[in-house]
Amino acid sequence: MIIPFMDTIGLVGETLECTKGVQNHLGSIHAGAQFTFAESMSGKYLSSIFPDMQDEIIPLLRESTVKYKKQALTALVSEVSVDKEDLEKFKVRFALKGRASIVANVILRDDEGDITCQGSFKWFVQRKE
Repeated sequence: MIIPFMDTIGLVGETLECTKGVQNHLGSIHAGAQFTFAESMSGKYLSSIFPDMQDEIIPLLRESTVKYKKQALTALVSEVSVDKEDLEKFKVRFALKGRASIVANVILRDDEGDITCQGSFKWFVQRKE
């Protein structure tokens, strides 16, 4: 899945590098860049649930909560997960109604494996009409 906004602010691939373009005044990765990275990775993960339907669905972020745990001074990688029971409920509801909500949980880790940011992202997904 291509997310144009990621290119605009320099987020490429599965890693967020600690480059000048995403740094804050302290030289660490800006909270907004971490949020964008985490939100984008949650959406990318959820799109993998519908690999054959990318042109037929509309995913919309409904709400999110994010907690910053440690200053991000190195490149970050994301870990995304969805509760298996919630995923099954989502798939059933989506198949029946053509729309459903699901929460993706994201952890961002630095080069040392420490968590810098964690959040949950609630997505509403519907079929295009």
